[in-house]
Amino acid sequence: MTCRSSSYVPADLQLLSHNVRGLNVPEKRSRLLRDLRSSRVSVALLQETHFRSGMAPALKDSYYPMGFFSNYTLSKSRGAAILISRDVPFMVEAELTDEGGRYVFVRGSILDKIYTFASIYLPNKKQHSCLARILRVLESFQQGITVIAGDFNVTLEPQLDSSTGSTTTPAHVLRSMRRSLHDHRLVDLWRALHPTERDYSFFSPVHLKHTRIDYFFIHCHNFALANSIEIAATTWSDHAPLHLKLQSPLMIPRDRQWRLNVSLLEDPPIRAELHAVLEHFFKENITTDVPISTIWEAHKAVIRGFFISKGTARKKLRDEERRTTMSNIRALEL
Repeated sequence: MTCRSSSYVPADLQLLSHNVRGLNVPEKRSRLLRDLRSSRVSVALLQETHFRSGMAPALKDSYYPMGFFSNYTLSKSRGAAILISRDVPFMVEAELTDEGGRYVFVRGSILDKIYTFASIYLPNKKQHSCLARILRVLESFQQGITVIAGDFNVTLEPQLDSSTGSTTTPAHVLRSMRRSLHDHRLVDLWRALHPTERDYSFFSPVHLKHTRIDYFFIHCHNFALANSIEIAATTWSDHAPLHLKLQSPLMIPRDRQWRLNVSLLEDPPIRAELHAVLEHFFKENITTDVPISTIWEAHKAVIRGFFISKGTARKKLRDEERRTTMSNIRALEL
């Protein structure tokens, strides 16, 4: 146990929820999978895939080989999906889909923990009756730690979750939805961790209004597992993705094996600097009292340190540019 704790560190489950507004176009599927890889998403819960039952294109790659889909039988609309990364040792126990394309549930284990993941897409009318029906089905299916994500097409707290502070959703619909969530002891994670903040996941060009209608829910007794949740920038879909970090039984090596980023060798200034570093190293260290084999092994460490330094600097610059771009996009949205 001591060896394990010293060699490994805890790893969060990185969950994403995103209304993708249709994935029948190959470029959109490729873009989604690239985004999932770059964000190191463990489990992706998607809505509005728009796959028609019996005619659905493939949505997987070597990084996300496992997928569960609920496709509408009548048209290319609705649809929900759950994708699981190859880095997550998820053992499937059961899955449940809806012929109406409103939800998909999957239950399984990650090491010694049981998880139930649910991706839900509610209609834009009578959301309360649809939610109540789905939660009743989920109640008999779920086990362990249940994570619910989806587009609910409603602002549960219009005063905070709408840029106008109001909603056209009937009051009885909101009351019924809140009651259903309360009866099932479900917590709106973003609002719980951002109690007074305003942020939005969707902009309606028709009503010229920003709203937060995309959610992550978890049972109240598992609320402490949530480390953070953020609404990201809206990019290629009309909804913003939500990112949730959840404590998990996963562990990762404290020190990962280093691999050379070969793209650094293609950079002429870096090659020139490396040549100068090695020239200086050998000039300072080749002496008659030090075996040449020792100098040779030492020079390998110098090369490794040089490339680690350059690779880290390049990654920091790239991450900073990405954060700045996303921050600018979010500022324009708000």
